[in-house]
Amino acid sequence: MGNTGMDRHSAPVEEELSSPVLLVNTRQKMSIERIQWRLPPSKSHAIRWLALAAQSEQKVVIHNLAHAGQDILSMRRCLSQLGVRITDLNHRGEVLVSGNDSSVKPPQGTVSWCVEGVGVAGLKPPNSVLDAGNSGTALRILMALCARLKDPVTVDGDASLRSRNHDVMAGALEQLGVKVSRIEGGENLPLHLVGPWNPTGSLTLDISTSSQPTTALCLAAASLPSPVRLENQGIGVSLRHSELTKLLCEQTGASPSIHQGELHPWTPKIDGSSIVLPPDASMLSFAFLAAKVSQSLVEIEHVPELRDALGHEVLFEFAPFFGLQLKDSTISNVSGGQHAIIDLRHGNDLITPVAALLALAKGGEIIGAQHAAYKETDRTRGTVALLKQFGLDASFADGRLTVPGGQQLRSPEGQVETYGDHRMQMTALVLAMGCEGDVFIEGADLHEVADPEAIQRWQAVGVAIEPLLKRTE
Repeated sequence: MGNTGMDRHSAPVEEELSSPVLLVNTRQKMSIERIQWRLPPSKSHAIRWLALAAQSEQKVVIHNLAHAGQDILSMRRCLSQLGVRITDLNHRGEVLVSGNDSSVKPPQGTVSWCVEGVGVAGLKPPNSVLDAGNSGTALRILMALCARLKDPVTVDGDASLRSRNHDVMAGALEQLGVKVSRIEGGENLPLHLVGPWNPTGSLTLDISTSSQPTTALCLAAASLPSPVRLENQGIGVSLRHSELTKLLCEQTGASPSIHQGELHPWTPKIDGSSIVLPPDASMLSFAFLAAKVSQSLVEIEHVPELRDALGHEVLFEFAPFFGLQLKDSTISNVSGGQHAIIDLRHGNDLITPVAALLALAKGGEIIGAQHAAYKETDRTRGTVALLKQFGLDASFADGRLTVPGGQQLRSPEGQVETYGDHRMQMTALVLAMGCEGDVFIEGADLHEVADPEAIQRWQAVGVAIEPLLKRTE
C-alpha cells in the first residue's frame, strides 16, 4: 500500500541529537555501602488503566506517575491523538501548564494525570500516525481500540517494534472484519487499519507467544457492537498479565464471563474516579542484581505487593538461591545460595537480569521462557550474548537457558551491545558496576522506556556516567 497521506507524530527538536552510548567510568571498583532505589510505576497497570479511563465517562485521576517511562508516555500520546484530554497534576492536585508537548515529557512537578474519558463511542480518528514507540502492549491495545473507527488509521512504532511480528493481533482484527495491511516498503509496521469491526460471534486467538492480543481485545470489548467469544489456541504465556486485564475490566463493570473468554460491551466506571498505580515489580530484578554486583545494601522505597507482581513474584521466592535477602524493604547479601531452576513462563521479562544473578551466585537453569524470543529482541539468545561480553558463560538450547555458577565479571572489550533492548541495557549498566576500567554501553537512553531514573540512581552514589552525544546523520 502506498502513502496514506498521514503525517507521523512529530518528534521534539531535541531528538535530532541522539546519545547512543553510555560511558560508565569504573577505573577502580567502587565501594558503595547503600543504594536508595525507587521503582518506577508499573507500565502494565498504567497502560491498561489509561485505556479503561479513556473509554469511561468520567474524569479519572491516575496517581504515581511522577517517573513514568516512555512506554506509558507513548500510550498517553496516542490516546491524546484519539481525542482524549489528559492533563498533568502536581502533588496538590493542581493542573500544571506547560508550553511544551506534555505527552512527550510532562512538566516538572507532575505526579498524577487526569484523564477525561470520552465514552466507548467517543474516540476520534487521529489525523496523524499513532506511534506506539517501543511498547508492544500499547500498540496492540491501540489497534484494538481503533477497530471501532470507520476511518482509516495507521499504527507504527520504533525500530525495535517494527522488527517484531504482529500477525496474531492483525489476524484477530481481520476475523472481526477489520481490513489490515502493511504499508508499501515497510517491515511488520506500519500497519493500515480500516474498520469498523463487525464481529460474527467468535474468533480464534493464538496465546502461545504473548498475552497482549488477549489484553487488547478485552479492553476494547467495551465498545463491541455484539458479544464475541475468544477461542484460545496453544499454551498460554504471561497469563498474569491477561488475568490482570480481565480483573480490571470486571472491576470497572465488565461481565464476569470475560474470564471465560466471553466478551460483552460495557461502559467502564472507575470507583472513586481515582487510581493509585503500584510500582513495577519486574524492575525489582535490577535492584537484586545491583545488590549482588556491588555487595551493598539496596533500600527499596516501596516494595510491590505480591498481588501486583504479575509473575515477577519469583524474585521473592528465589532471593535465597541468589544469596540475597529482602527484609524490611532492604535487599542484602547473605551467605549460602544454591543451584536454582526458575520457571519464567509468566515472567519472561526477568530472563536477562536473573541469568546474570545465577552466574554470580550458584548457577541454575531458566525454563519456560522461550517466548522471550518475541520481545524487543530475542532475549533467549540475546541474554547469552550479553553475558558473554562481561565474561559470563551461559547457553540456550531446547527451551532452557543454562548458567554455570560462581562466575566472575570481566571488563568488556569494546562497546557493549544491548540490541536495542532496554532490559539488556539496564542489565549491562548494573554489571558495569562490577568491572574495572571504562565501560561503553550501547543505547544511552534505552532505560527511559521503563525506568527514567536508572542513571541518576547510580550517579547519586558517586558513579560517573556520561552519555556520549552523536549527531544523527
